Amino acid sequence: MEELTIIQVGREEFDRIVQKAVRDAISSQIAPVEARQPHHIKGTHQLAKFLGISVSKAQKLKNEGIIPFFQNERLVLFDPDKVREAMSNYNKRKGKK
Repeated sequence: MEELTIIQVGREEFDRIVQKAVRDAISSQIAPVEARQPHHIKGTHQLAKFLGISVSKAQKLKNEGIIPFFQNERLVLFDPDKVREAMSNYNKRKGKK
C-alpha cells in the first residue's frame, strides 16, 4: 500500500499549482489539433487531396476563380477556411441550377 503524504500550502500557492496544471492539460490537448491543421494548402495536388477530388478538377476550380488562392513566384497557396467557404458557395450555386 502506498504511503500517504500530507503537504500544507497556502491559498496563493495552491491556486498557482492548479492554474499551471489546468494550463498544461489544455495546451496538451490543443497542440495536437493545431499540428493537424495546415496553415495553408500548398499546390493543386494538396488542394485536390484536401477536397477529395481529382487534380484536374482542383486545377479547373482554381483557374475558373472559384477557389481563391495566392501565389509567391511558382508556389500556389490556398487558405483552408477560404477554400471551405468557396466550395460551400459553389455547391449552393450549383445545386440551384
